[in-house]
Amino acid sequence: MINSRLRLLYAVVVPTLLLTACAGSSEDQQPSHPVFDAPVGQQPRQALLATQGSRNARFTQTLTFGSPSGDTVQQSAGRVDFSDGRAAGSIEWVLAPDLPAAAKDALLGVRLGPGHSPARTRIAVDGDSVRLRAGEAGYWLKYEGTLETFGGEASVNALRGTESAFGGTLLEILSGAQDVKDAKAPGGGRTYRAQLTAYNALRMFSQDLRAELTSNIDPNGTDTPVTLSIAVDADGHITRAEADFTELLDRKDSALAAMTGLHAVMTLSRQGDSPPAMPTPSERTLDAKTAVRTVGDLKKGSCADLATGNRTFDMVVAVPCAQPHDVRVFAHARLGTEYPADGRAQQKVDEECRSEHLSAPREWKREAADEDVYWYTWPEEDSWGVGGTATASCYIVTRDPVTTRALAV
Repeated sequence: MINSRLRLLYAVVVPTLLLTACAGSSEDQQPSHPVFDAPVGQQPRQALLATQGSRNARFTQTLTFGSPSGDTVQQSAGRVDFSDGRAAGSIEWVLAPDLPAAAKDALLGVRLGPGHSPARTRIAVDGDSVRLRAGEAGYWLKYEGTLETFGGEASVNALRGTESAFGGTLLEILSGAQDVKDAKAPGGGRTYRAQLTAYNALRMFSQDLRAELTSNIDPNGTDTPVTLSIAVDADGHITRAEADFTELLDRKDSALAAMTGLHAVMTLSRQGDSPPAMPTPSERTLDAKTAVRTVGDLKKGSCADLATGNRTFDMVVAVPCAQPHDVRVFAHARLGTEYPADGRAQQKVDEECRSEHLSAPREWKREAADEDVYWYTWPEEDSWGVGGTATASCYIVTRDPVTTRALAV
């Protein structure tokens, strides 16, 4: 009886609904707008969802660090597939003249030997897989799954986004917009002005770069607000976003203390267009789990490249010596278990590596970029002799970099 009564009720109600629909005005039939009919404070988040729903988009972003020596600019560009979690693009740096070495280290990352990480890196993200191709490298380096072995906060993690596959863009922080104010724009779109707390704004940056920015990371703190503007088209898709991060440059002890401004501008276009062009199966790929190692793990005579895509200082990419390479390890010098007194650690390392260099095979030394120049790394005092005798790694740099920063002997 219950089922039959329910069926009867349904049969009676439906005709009434149909009659009402026919009698209603055309305005009653118009669906609500997925973005503009939401409360204003929620519209930036709704616009992000609508943009993700467009499936594919092309993006460009410039992150500009102002300084007395001029602007240093990071440009990211590429395509994203929001629904499949894929992206392909590049990150490229243009450094200001006379930018202090400490600032270069903070922005590009320090590596073994002279110079810094390459100014341009190609990126391909697919799910939990990140592939990068640094500078003129003849291969992709693939990071996949958990990355704890590359350091607790492996900087390659920042290449994975949460709001789009390509990380480090303004899309990562738009949903944290507060104090939102809107205005109508030509063509039926909207513009928004809003603020972000420092805590929300920092989510756009890699962990090591966050450490150079503000120390005010109170989730509810508003002492260092970031100004945010967003432009949305008539469909509710984000076309442009801009943020002023200058207030985050408040650490007096930071390598970026001399910076006078920090701004980001992102544009999105061709939404719903073609998906990103991912690396093809024929392109050479190295698995980072086996190829990326500490220089101390390489055997004597082994070769490596210096660009790993991570900011872990002593890590390199092991490559065959028959192909172009950045360095060749010619010795691992044993230093003993007790840390030398009076700051003699470097002197002791120099003595050991100098002796090893004199006896190294001539064909190894001939490939040095600078004749009779060698390099070395050694443990700091707090890790000296941990797990046994301390060891220094001695190596030759085989290719000239653009700039020089580290200790050459």
